[in-house]
Amino acid sequence: MIVVITGGSKGIGKNITKNLLKNNIKVINISRSKCSLRNVTNYKCDISDFKEVKKVFKKINNFDVLINNSGISEFDNNNINTFNKIIDINLKGLFYCSIEALKKLKKKNNSSIINICSINAHQAFPDNPGYVASKGGVLSLTRSLALDFSKYKIRVNSISPGYIKTNMTKKSFKSKIKFNERKNRTMLNRWGNPDDLFGIIEYLISNKSSYTTGQDFIIDGGWTSKGL
Repeated sequence: MIVVITGGSKGIGKNITKNLLKNNIKVINISRSKCSLRNVTNYKCDISDFKEVKKVFKKINNFDVLINNSGISEFDNNNINTFNKIIDINLKGLFYCSIEALKKLKKKNNSSIINICSINAHQAFPDNPGYVASKGGVLSLTRSLALDFSKYKIRVNSISPGYIKTNMTKKSFKSKIKFNERKNRTMLNRWGNPDDLFGIIEYLISNKSSYTTGQDFIIDGGWTSKGL
């Protein structure tokens, strides 16, 4: 099996890449920076630029799964610039990669697209409307692409992580108050770590999920289900 992942050079993406390699799966990384892990094929690309995306996917002839992982949660201090840039990468870039991947995946059997979404798609979070809106878009886009790509037998699903310890969440993780607020909000009373996501990745890239499409899998330690 060959997996193409976007943003596989850091954070959740790098951890997914590491686990894929451990399972003897070939990985092709598309990102702005090179993945430091051994045995990874790297293509440098700004996925918010459709011309760049088209050029990169022309170079990739064979793969079975696309994992749309690339994403940002902040950009600069200008609210408009930040909103636009987050939408460009998190939502439009994901769409560009999916459309280009379709040309190759429709020739395969049991091909799959996995979109990394967020619990931000399900609930309101403060002071980052671009990120919340982008992930809400990813959730809806997952369903739309699942329907449109079903004629090619391509399954499209998403994963919505909760608070996972990565570079993106390091400010909250290092803040004692925010760390405890987020930990206490879960049913399992802990933050997630990137390895917590690989079980569902393993399922979605395998034949065990051959009848699963258009779904979102929330991996958040019970955050979104918890009441009092």
